[in-house]
Amino acid sequence: GDRIKRHNAIRDSIFLFSSFAAWAPIKEKPFIFSGSSERPADILVPNVSLGKDLAVDFAITCPLQHKYLVDSSLISGFACNDYAAEIKCKSYQSRLQAEGIMYLPFVLETFGGFSDDMLDFLSKLISGISSCFSEPKRIIYKQVYESLSCTLMKTIARSISSRFDLFSVDI
Repeated sequence: GDRIKRHNAIRDSIFLFSSFAAWAPIKEKPFIFSGSSERPADILVPNVSLGKDLAVDFAITCPLQHKYLVDSSLISGFACNDYAAEIKCKSYQSRLQAEGIMYLPFVLETFGGFSDDMLDFLSKLISGISSCFSEPKRIIYKQVYESLSCTLMKTIARSISSRFDLFSVDI
């Protein structure tokens, strides 16, 4: 339900921005692994570097989970970086590299933190959009980050409000 909707909303936002950058992104490309229906590339960006494709795999995690709580209170972005390394990379990175595809786990925290690997990707994305539209990078930067933030917060708010039966509340 809500987790998938949140994931897909963030994916769709980055897909749209990747299209604006003229990267020719492919959403949910099937059969990356021979004989498998797994889809580790929520977005596949063709020919991103030296003829290699880039598989971008999205996830959203909460830093208030018991396993992250202590470290997240001390280290900014701990939950998303740990999730990227321990869950996403361990599942797909070496297998994608064997197929000649670069891998980027694009992990956000529910409070807005994001994995370290995202910075370079977003910087290149913003440069690409800036070039295509002849707009200053600072303007595109602001629009991309605002869009991601609003999308994340809107989907979290919907998730919270869906837990209440609003018709049974006396107003």
